[in-house]
Amino acid sequence: MPTYESVKFDDLFAGGVKPPTAIAVVVKAGSGVITRGMVLGKTTELGESDLYAGTPVMVPVDSTKTDGSEEPYAILADVEVDATSKDVRAVAYTDGEFNRAALKFGGADTIATHETALRKIGIITKRVVK
Repeated sequence: MPTYESVKFDDLFAGGVKPPTAIAVVVKAGSGVITRGMVLGKTTELGESDLYAGTPVMVPVDSTKTDGSEEPYAILADVEVDATSKDVRAVAYTDGEFNRAALKFGGADTIATHETALRKIGIITKRVVK
């Protein structure tokens, strides 16, 4: 008889009033291994000659940078992405309601660094009581 296993609760989401919108993105080489909930900043986008023109090219958000990645743009939806040595296609959320404690940031950034900017782009952060 198989053992019963419960599905792990997805603590990234906080509420179901506004469903999240997901888009295709490219995580830029050199970003390392990043995981679900990483807040991403947009550095550029794929050019018109590319089959996927307009797709955002992203790295973990870091307020000390000046390449566009200092501002949040989306939240990584994939469980894990390894962009250590090559660009990787991934999925990210551009809006929705998220658990502020489950979000991750690049550099020494915290939720306090980016919470206002996240709200301005439609990402609502909430405290989740456990």
